[in-house]
Amino acid sequence: MKKEKQDFPKAEKVRKKSEIDRIFRTGARFSCRGMAVRVARTSLPRNRVVFITVRSFEGAVQRNRAKRIAREVWRLNKASFRQGFDVAVVLYPGYEDFPVCSALMLGLLRKAGLVE
Repeated sequence: MKKEKQDFPKAEKVRKKSEIDRIFRTGARFSCRGMAVRVARTSLPRNRVVFITVRSFEGAVQRNRAKRIAREVWRLNKASFRQGFDVAVVLYPGYEDFPVCSALMLGLLRKAGLVE
């Protein structure tokens, strides 16, 4: 049984503004209280993701913590996602705990059809 790597390399991150704009322009939107997800199909053989926080966080520490937790949820669960999508995860304040973030993100990705 081969163990899947659980790293998070640069190739799995959406980095260009033009690519982020394409996700928001063409992607399907799924949201709940505390988080929104945009999902756009790509021709790449892997998923790529970007985490975005809104400005209503109290400060940089809370914004960075929310993104760090969301990245960890993505990293630990990415092996169970369908491949070939660009995903933008928009984070709102108040849901920075790992179990809550995990439940919200996995619920939204299940709605989007990414979880196998």
